[in-house]
Amino acid sequence: MAAHQTSSRVDWVDYAKGFCIFLVVMMHSTLGVGSAIGEMGFMGDIVAFAKPFRMPDFFMISGLFLALTLDRDWRLYLDRKVVHFFYFYILWLTIQFGMKAPSFAAEFGWDGVLMHYALAFVQPFGTLWFIYALPVFFVITKLLHSLKVPWQVTMLVAAGLQISQVHTGSVLIDETASRFVFFFAGYVFAQKIFVIADWVRENTMKGLAFVFVWAVVNGLFVGYGYADLPSPHWRSADWVH
Repeated sequence: MAAHQTSSRVDWVDYAKGFCIFLVVMMHSTLGVGSAIGEMGFMGDIVAFAKPFRMPDFFMISGLFLALTLDRDWRLYLDRKVVHFFYFYILWLTIQFGMKAPSFAAEFGWDGVLMHYALAFVQPFGTLWFIYALPVFFVITKLLHSLKVPWQVTMLVAAGLQISQVHTGSVLIDETASRFVFFFAGYVFAQKIFVIADWVRENTMKGLAFVFVWAVVNGLFVGYGYADLPSPHWRSADWVH
């Protein structure tokens, strides 16, 4: 597999990941309020516009620096890339269940609350699924690297799974099939991505022009097929989200 090195942390990576997380929070806030009051308003359109790139960008960015740690021994790698994220998953899972326990108990009973909490360690819970998925992606990539699977083969299979829109009912399986290609692309094409970022930094106006063109094209594709789904009903966004 390709190994790409980066010499230091770069500010735009942190900004980009933070922006993606902001868009995720915006989505849940907007859809939650919209569901409660029966309409989305203009925020629904913004959430729909961001759908094709919100999570793909997050996972792509998460894979950018993977080459720096991929050759570490398994013990250190799992400590940094798996235990770290599962700690935060368990922490936020416990906080969310603590806050929602009374309403869950009213619907399922306290035994049901404990059962759903235990199930969340197999079936990622609600909005926390991406924290659960990241360490899984790290392990998959490490395994493929250890087995010396050509990156082109992995990329082709991962892209095929994403296009296939796998729906098994398992959040982890479905999201891995749908998102892993973006994470792996971040790892494989990291060097090229940093070159593009440097070019944009040196050619700001041209970069902004490309962003404008992309935004128009993204909006057109997102709006295509505007039909029978409740607002926001931008069906083409489902192709790559």
